[in-house]
Amino acid sequence: MLSLLLTLEYDGYDYSGWVKQKNARTIQNELERAFFRVCQQPVWTLGASKTDAGVHACNQKVLVKIPFQPRNVDFFIKTISKSLPINMNIKDYKVVADNFSVRTTKLKEYVYTINDHSYDFTNHRYELKVDELLDLKKLRQVSQVFVGDHDFAYFSGVKQSEAIKTQRKINKIYVKRNKAKKIEIHFIAKGFIRYQIRMITQNILACYWDRISLEQLKEVLDHPPVGQTTKYCAKPYGLCLKKIKY
Repeated sequence: MLSLLLTLEYDGYDYSGWVKQKNARTIQNELERAFFRVCQQPVWTLGASKTDAGVHACNQKVLVKIPFQPRNVDFFIKTISKSLPINMNIKDYKVVADNFSVRTTKLKEYVYTINDHSYDFTNHRYELKVDELLDLKKLRQVSQVFVGDHDFAYFSGVKQSEAIKTQRKINKIYVKRNKAKKIEIHFIAKGFIRYQIRMITQNILACYWDRISLEQLKEVLDHPPVGQTTKYCAKPYGLCLKKIKY
């Protein structure tokens, strides 16, 4: 048995998320198929983050347990990577202990990209296009409402029947323009819940456009309405898992 921690990057636009599903194309499905094509036997995989359908990653961490010891691990991983679809790639790997906990992370960083300039055909799969130039100062002001410890039940896809805690802490949110002059909203926390970042992002924009007030955002963070979730949720393809720290 060999335990490996992979660093995986992928374009999630054409996939139904990370988690393996019977009747859908997912990242985990494709990764395990690539291993099976090379090994001719199944391997066990577990991702550090369950990215949603359409969401990308440039630093997903995946624990893989291989039921044998390859003679040349470097060559083995390169062969697996070449067997993956063209929109997936194994960037790196390292050997870890068999009891390594891939989900026990210190921090995760996601980035949501917004293009408020002209349409970009090359990158349209990786950004949300808006039709007006946005003011970074105002976006920064709104975004800080979500920093800290809050009950994010209103800003999540978690159902009442699910035993998932919605009380979470966001360590930091910062907004900047990248070299291409596009807006990046960075979210840093130990972990996130389903749709949380996308819902927060669209609520930041909704508040920016005066469709919801700062006071209303603060109220639903302090007192989430039972059984209700926000109607605002940003498109998945603007979101990318950027970094995971252990």
